[in-house]
Amino acid sequence: MELIRWNDLSGFEERVMPHLLEHEAENSLMIGVLDAIKQGRYESYHQLTVEDDGNVLAILQVTPPHPLNYVLVKHEREDDVLRLLVPELLNGDIPFTEVVSQADLAMNFYTLWYILTAREPKVFMEQGLYRLDHVNDIPLSEGSMRRATEDDEAFLVKAYNAFEKDTGLPVSSKANATQKIATMLENQEVYVWEVDGKVVSCAKKSRETANGVTVSFVYTPKALRKRGYARSLVAELSRELLTSKQYCTLYTDLSNPTSNKIYKEVGYERIFTSAWIRLPS
Repeated sequence: MELIRWNDLSGFEERVMPHLLEHEAENSLMIGVLDAIKQGRYESYHQLTVEDDGNVLAILQVTPPHPLNYVLVKHEREDDVLRLLVPELLNGDIPFTEVVSQADLAMNFYTLWYILTAREPKVFMEQGLYRLDHVNDIPLSEGSMRRATEDDEAFLVKAYNAFEKDTGLPVSSKANATQKIATMLENQEVYVWEVDGKVVSCAKKSRETANGVTVSFVYTPKALRKRGYARSLVAELSRELLTSKQYCTLYTDLSNPTSNKIYKEVGYERIFTSAWIRLPS
């Protein structure tokens, strides 16, 4: 059994995609990030597989400073994979301080890391991965959806920073946030809900896979919440995305009952629970 580091992007894709597509929705994060790497949207990346006798047992990918995404292919070999993987990562030079994986896998990673280092990781967030195949017939709030334009940049930059703060992520500088929003606008990924000419909520599409697409960056300023804007935007955006895809996915913070409730009302059903853990320095 060995940990293989890939420097050949197309070779890595060819090696792992058949395994990832067996559970396309559940693996949408890794598939989507792999596609973004191919588009040149990350400055650096690291891709690895754990293999034994020509069989892929696990797949790992990280785009610093984002978390290491860990997908186990052969669940019956989890103990073997972890006993190889965690010491290799501890002694290696892959730059990561966080791990995202299926909840039980992440916690087993957490446990072995703690045993080997005597330094206890922290669970940053438990997330639900939801899937939608059909939008429920729900009443919409006043207003309507439209694709965001450059005129919405000021709202979106503030929303991006507020979204980071609300979710406990490091808050980007204004220049960094502006650049990220500019890229989203250039790629026509962002949508807004507008009431009487005023933007009140936003969301974006991201991480397209062969059959699915992810909805993310759902945000309504605090003063405008509890009016159904986010729910309406997610419903209409999902409905539009389903005209070209079989399903939509989205991640939620499971500690936020409001967001989980509104997504279920739209028609999203939880298919997966993941854990995001932070490793001690």
